[in-house]
Amino acid sequence: MTTKQEREVIQEQTKWIITEACGNDVEAAKYLWMIARITRTLDDVFDADQEVTREDHLEILKYLFIELPANRFYQANYNTLTSQHFSMWNAWVASNIAEHGDETDQVYYHVWRDQIHELIPIVALLTQGLEKMENVSLKVRRIFKKKLGD
Repeated sequence: MTTKQEREVIQEQTKWIITEACGNDVEAAKYLWMIARITRTLDDVFDADQEVTREDHLEILKYLFIELPANRFYQANYNTLTSQHFSMWNAWVASNIAEHGDETDQVYYHVWRDQIHELIPIVALLTQGLEKMENVSLKVRRIFKKKLGD
């Protein structure tokens, strides 16, 4: 469970890396921010370790049913992004099972749960090319690195 202060730092880092990954593509930035908010809120609901308000639920429902499908960046890159969504979902489900396994499972859990971060370099690739993807990928791994057990 993260503290309020840790969440504020994570939120600022997330905003920064989204800007870095998207360059001047406002729709790409909106897309990544929606994904970040959706997954953070749903993880809080799933883990039951943070208060999730009615407004939080309404926000992500609006993103899921209205704003995400209407996002021009998402529409233009639907096949690539949706394949990433499948991969993220699959890894997250596996991580929730591995979390309760043996020591080796715990290592896999630690990695699989953050598969969502792989979406950020993919967006950098789509908005700014391969070199930017590689650059953003290194930054993502540094920014969101967690110690085992965290």
